[in-house]
Amino acid sequence: MATALEPRPLADLEQDALARVEAEMARRARGVKPWTPAEYVDEIEKVHVRFNHRRQWLGTHEQAAA
Repeated sequence: MATALEPRPLADLEQDALARVEAEMARRARGVKPWTPAEYVDEIEKVHVRFNHRRQWLGTHEQAAA
């Protein structure tokens, strides 16, 4: 019997996205075109902006309990 998975908290998903940025920074550091500190900060900021927009959207679109 299949069970429904609980959605992961948004904060956990945000931390996962930040970890992916960290991994990409490390991967690029070993390559020919590493990120500059400004590019790294820009990528981190993009993650925060994306999740803040999601939080705002969720706040205005509350789901009814099933």
